[in-house]
Amino acid sequence: MAKFLFSATMQPAIEEVLKTVMDDPVKIQIGLRNSTAQTVKQELIYVGKDDAKIPSLRQRILEKGFEPPMLIFVQSKVRAKELHRELKYDGMNVECIHGDCKKSDRDEIIKKFRVG
Repeated sequence: MAKFLFSATMQPAIEEVLKTVMDDPVKIQIGLRNSTAQTVKQELIYVGKDDAKIPSLRQRILEKGFEPPMLIFVQSKVRAKELHRELKYDGMNVECIHGDCKKSDRDEIIKKFRVG
């Protein structure tokens, strides 16, 4: 039986584990590891406390503005849902995508993202 694993992000430690459970694994990597496209702008904002993250994000997005589309990564599904709820409350046009979403919902969200 064939085994497959697809991942947008693969930590080296996970690769090592996979080598022990898969027979002759083949790795296909598109692009450079730990790199972004030239058209992607990344920004890291240090906030110090966990409860300062959403207010800081609000300030960055709402007060300074941004050019859509924007993609925000968070640490868990719970955090994704929480951020989605908070930004919806602020009247922003946002979507939340995570592993619990149905494929049809994910496809629709990605389609909306691509058109801005």
